[in-house]
Amino acid sequence: MAIVNLMSGATIHKLDGRHDRVRKGKEAVINAIIAMVAEGRVNLTAADIADRAGISERTFTRYFDSIGDLIELSLQQIEPHIKHMLTFDVPTTNLHDRLETLVQLRVSLIRTYSPLIEAVEQLSYNLASAKEATRGRDLTLEAQFQRWFSIERAQMNEDRFTAIGHFLSYVSLRQLFMSLGNRTEAVVTAMVFELFSHRPK
Repeated sequence: MAIVNLMSGATIHKLDGRHDRVRKGKEAVINAIIAMVAEGRVNLTAADIADRAGISERTFTRYFDSIGDLIELSLQQIEPHIKHMLTFDVPTTNLHDRLETLVQLRVSLIRTYSPLIEAVEQLSYNLASAKEATRGRDLTLEAQFQRWFSIERAQMNEDRFTAIGHFLSYVSLRQLFMSLGNRTEAVVTAMVFELFSHRPK
């Protein structure tokens, strides 16, 4: 009986060690793809990612069925980090402060995570889950805008409100960020505040 218990304990310890190695290996792969994308690399292969993670390509294929699976896990990894950027909790009733905060959150999202998001869109353009993640992001940002500026929406033309929402969308702000860089927050806040404040005669 003592021998059986000893063998059972050794087996459990061995299995725990194997699970730990697999977990660490997967984390290394996810960190590798995030780092490589942040460097501007988007045409990645399983061999590229495995090499950066310090594992063999064969091990990579044991961990993930495809790069698509890796992308999905990478998205799950960043989700907790961007949750506060998508909050529906309105911080203040002051229009300028609300607008400034929203623009800062969105530019922060673009500055920090756009490389990975773009990799998802480019590496997995035909992957249904990636398309769904992109669509979900855009719908959440749109709903956030409507929630944060519901007071202004009730006081202005619906078409004008919709146009402002498009201007503050992820795609539009990313294009502006590429042109304006660190000036994006100040420029966009001033422009949109003027759009909100202007009342047609």
